[in-house]
Amino acid sequence: MAGTDRRDIGNPALPAGGERLSLARVLHILRRRKWTIVSTAIVLVMMGLLLTLMQPKIYMADATVRLTGSNRELAAKVGDEMAEPDMKGDSDVATELEEVQSLEMARRIVEKYKLVDDRRFNPYLNPPASTLSRLLGRSPDTVDLKTLDPAARARMKEKLVRYLKSGLATGRVGTSYSIAILYRHHDPEVAAMIANAYATEYTQSQVKEKKAATSEAIAFLSGKVEELRSQATADYAAVQNYRIANGLPSTSGASLAEQDISVYNQQAATARAEAAADVARLNTARAQLKSGSAGDDVGEALGSPVISALRSQRGQLVVKLADLRTRYGERHPDLLRARQELADLDRQIQDEIDRVISNLEAKSAVSSQRLASLSGTLGSAKGQLLNNNRAMVALDDLQKRAEASQGLYESYLARYRETSASSGTERPDARILTLASPPNFPFSPNILLNLMFAGVCGVSLGLAAAMIVEMQFRGLTTAADVEARTGLPYLGMVPENGSAKHHRDTPAETLVAMPNSVLAESMRSIHASIQMPGSDRAQVIAITSSVPAEGKSVLSALLGMISAQMGSRTIVVDCDIFRRGLSHEFGAEDGDGLMEIAATQTADIDRAIRQVGDNLDLLPIISRGREGDRLTDRGAIQSIVARLKERYDLILLDCPPLLAVAEAREIAGLADGVIVAARWRKTPDDAVKTAARLLPAKLAPFVGVVLTRVDLKKQSRYAPNDSASYYAHYQKYAAVA
Repeated sequence: MAGTDRRDIGNPALPAGGERLSLARVLHILRRRKWTIVSTAIVLVMMGLLLTLMQPKIYMADATVRLTGSNRELAAKVGDEMAEPDMKGDSDVATELEEVQSLEMARRIVEKYKLVDDRRFNPYLNPPASTLSRLLGRSPDTVDLKTLDPAARARMKEKLVRYLKSGLATGRVGTSYSIAILYRHHDPEVAAMIANAYATEYTQSQVKEKKAATSEAIAFLSGKVEELRSQATADYAAVQNYRIANGLPSTSGASLAEQDISVYNQQAATARAEAAADVARLNTARAQLKSGSAGDDVGEALGSPVISALRSQRGQLVVKLADLRTRYGERHPDLLRARQELADLDRQIQDEIDRVISNLEAKSAVSSQRLASLSGTLGSAKGQLLNNNRAMVALDDLQKRAEASQGLYESYLARYRETSASSGTERPDARILTLASPPNFPFSPNILLNLMFAGVCGVSLGLAAAMIVEMQFRGLTTAADVEARTGLPYLGMVPENGSAKHHRDTPAETLVAMPNSVLAESMRSIHASIQMPGSDRAQVIAITSSVPAEGKSVLSALLGMISAQMGSRTIVVDCDIFRRGLSHEFGAEDGDGLMEIAATQTADIDRAIRQVGDNLDLLPIISRGREGDRLTDRGAIQSIVARLKERYDLILLDCPPLLAVAEAREIAGLADGVIVAARWRKTPDDAVKTAARLLPAKLAPFVGVVLTRVDLKKQSRYAPNDSASYYAHYQKYAAVA
């Protein structure tokens, strides 16, 4: 086929631009199937909205409770370190959460707030209507409590306890020692009431438990204290009676003799030490006097303040005497008087030393007498102690029993007093931080969240549906599709007449009346593809399709018209004896036609040729001939084409569909090139490939595909990079020109 590089036509190894599923191709696929995605998403969103509106509204109310530290400041002021237990960690918080969620807690709330009789809360009195009942406008029958027997009421109560617990949710608030109590119900007032009921009952239950424990402890301690008091009194009386009987009045558990001996031992030891010290000082002083001492170096004298004062005066007088001797001489009256004063001082010092020695002698005598007296008294006390030691063994045992009884009695008495004093002052280990208030908006259903979820699901399902549809879709849309999926070159496209901005009633009228239209330009592009200057020009072109109704006859007519406009002598031959689409297109309904010429090969061919335009002729099919007649019988069509080649520059053979009519292959074999018309987004690529394989092998390099009935508006959306998408720019360009 002239105008197409014959080395490239039909070569499936060439890159087609669409064989890999690139991101751009995925985006193109999604753009083509956007209405599938949008419609699926809208349907699911509407379904989600409908289901959401049909669901009953659930409200959630929450209260916050602090677990510890409610009165810690007061406890610190009064010094009661154990007034309030402290939380130890996550395990304690988890334990408190389990207590709130317990069935016993729910049972107490049901009883306290009489929820069995509350029709707002008790669903078993007013059973909720099912979705079907609501759609049908029917409501279930209510239950009259007065008709229930005690057993049925008890069963309803147990069911209500579990129903109450099912709407409860608890959790720790962050890392603090606080818990949130949340309750869900279709009535916001009831939800707030139940949440506050749980918070209040939880704090009050701790006070009740403490009061019960305190009362039980007081009763137990009262009896125990009375028992221990009697026992301690009896044991103490036994000790006193034994002491009186054995002469042991000591309240400390030891006899009087033992105490005396202890005192006497201490006093005797002290007296013995003092006597020895006095004798030693006296003997030392006597020894100093015997050795010729005047007594002024005796230790007691050295420590006497009187002697020290006299010696100080003597020293001053000696200094004065030396001064006088130096100034006046030995016979001066002042010197003589000073000497007399010195002699008087020496005599006073000696008298004082004598008194010190005498005092040492008296003190030594007194110490010896005192030691002797204490030694005698100590001996008498030891004798008395020997008699009392035998009685102390039994007394010690009685004393220990009495002390043990008294200790137990005092311990229980202190606990009894402490417990009695704390009665009535019990405090809960938790306090309510925030009470629940009726919520203004429902917790469920969350319309926005449901719609978002439905939208996401809808888009996802739409994407999946779009990809599935696209995977199942085998139609040809773009030039890349043609070349990648058929292995054949793309020659151009024929727009749908009504999809162009400027058009007339029929494609032929648009081509004639509007030579600058998109349709005309696209046909010129196809003509250029088969008639490129500088190459072997194709004289005979077979135009066919894989299946019927592909627009090949319109393509043949338009291509012939555009070729004639460009100055080529052109004839269009209708070779489809079944449909005769080309003959109908040009309105050839009477006279001789191709079948008549083929029946008598010697007939004048000019009788069948119609001139339908300048440089454009038509060889129509007026009748189908006899049943079973074919154009290829006896080489009729071959002879006619050979005769036409002598007279025309371009011969267009409008052939039947290749897959439907076997004769089409023989007729196409007469051509220099073959154009396979494929309807845009309708003809499967497998059909085009199969049809191309049926053509003679010699034509394999000269087969091209033209897409027909292309919707330009949709094509720009499906294939923004395809040449068809630029025809809008061409229309503006042509309008300006």
